[in-house]
Amino acid sequence: MSDHADITDKIIFAAVRRGLDAVRRQPRLAPDCRCHYCDEEVGAAALFCGVDCRDDYDKERAAIARAGRAV
Repeated sequence: MSDHADITDKIIFAAVRRGLDAVRRQPRLAPDCRCHYCDEEVGAAALFCGVDCRDDYDKERAAIARAGRAV
């Protein structure tokens, strides 16, 4: 017979698994030698030209998601 701690563990692990699955389903950016925010040229493996562009891109995407629009 399961006790309350075992049942709670199952609930928590199921919630974590659902969250991880949701994150894994999100589309990922692919490097294309251009900054994904300002379109400046970057190295072959880089996604952004710097931390500022990366942060601004994340903030913009979060605002779009909060507004209920497709990202």
